[in-house]
Amino acid sequence: MKRLGALVLLPLLAGCTTIESNTRIERGPLLRTFERPVLLEGSITADVRADWPWLKLTVVSNDVCRAQQVEEYAEEHITERTSAAVGPALSTGIANVLASAVLLGSSFIVTSTADTKLIDASGHYGPSTRQYLQGASIVTLGIGLPSLVVGLIGKLRTGDDVVTKRAEQVVSQKDARCNERPATGPMTLVSAQGVAVPFQSVDGAIDVDGTKLAVVPEALRFAEREVELTEEARATFAAWAACVSLEQDKAKTLESLSESGLLTRAERLRECRKIRGDALAEPVRLIDAELGRRRETGSPAAWAPGTNVSSFEEAVSAYAPTLKLAVNSKDLAILDTPESAEGRAVLLEGLVGEGLTENIGVIQVGERQVFLFIPPRKSWGGTFPNGTRVEVVALLSGRQTLGEKTLPLLRAVWMRTAW
Repeated sequence: MKRLGALVLLPLLAGCTTIESNTRIERGPLLRTFERPVLLEGSITADVRADWPWLKLTVVSNDVCRAQQVEEYAEEHITERTSAAVGPALSTGIANVLASAVLLGSSFIVTSTADTKLIDASGHYGPSTRQYLQGASIVTLGIGLPSLVVGLIGKLRTGDDVVTKRAEQVVSQKDARCNERPATGPMTLVSAQGVAVPFQSVDGAIDVDGTKLAVVPEALRFAEREVELTEEARATFAAWAACVSLEQDKAKTLESLSESGLLTRAERLRECRKIRGDALAEPVRLIDAELGRRRETGSPAAWAPGTNVSSFEEAVSAYAPTLKLAVNSKDLAILDTPESAEGRAVLLEGLVGEGLTENIGVIQVGERQVFLFIPPRKSWGGTFPNGTRVEVVALLSGRQTLGEKTLPLLRAVWMRTAW
């Protein structure tokens, strides 16, 4: 029974020690360096060729071959187990056990004669000095022995465990396009409104007849993935899409078009002409003549279309500027050859440099200057003194010479102060 009691008491004593565990990782020596190849899904690209009315696509899929430079090294996981109670428990246990031994040993060299100065009601004399010392020895042993056991158990449970593992670290990687192959699968031409026209790519080849489309395509997708195009391919695709738009609107006469519609057709004609060339020379001449007629007759002209919009936001929505002329904008390069983009809508941000007269002024855009023509029938109000920061929706109109200055000319659609 005593042994069973000791076994029951031991877990209770072990539970008196709180063990704190802390694990840290230390990098060991470098074992080796090697290169690991990784194959990833790549992109979908397309070569674009246009021969109106045909758009000829060559769709190619590819993978990404990634070369990873990997370092393999030893890694030590060190777990430290400590207990704040071990030291006090051991010191208390050792001190009390030693004290108990000293008291017990001393009891044998003192008298065992009862204390005759004390007597109880039963007639018994008081305990001897030996009995006092032996009783104190039992008490100190009862304190010291459990403390000593708790300290020893805690000491056994503390310490360090070291586990060595192999670890890897990617120090660099290089990606390269690889495994290019013709793509076979579903292909769609998507309009700005999200309407998708399905086609099927066979060995990467697709031919699309622009005269058979009911929507104007804006993007290409292959199996729900965006098709990446180079700048040259994107320009060719945009020019072909402009031709598709013209084909769908060919029933509308120039006279029936609104100011914004006339502008839009003029821009699409110039865009489509990049692939159709002289075949559009006559339509371009006719639309230029219509623009000139409206300007001369004073009708709400396409060069001054601010008369058919009522706010800056409406002007932005109606004319959808594709170029932004502002400080540090890459589109400022168009001012070197404004004739090449005549009729295109721009968003101009700058400072009034030399004041605006009734019909023209100079706008400073960083280090560049432009003439801004103010239409006689403008729909906005307000004055714009020198130094005013302005935002303008405008149309590129070649160059203008006034006095000794020859600058790119922009015709304002809507103008406001930029706060």
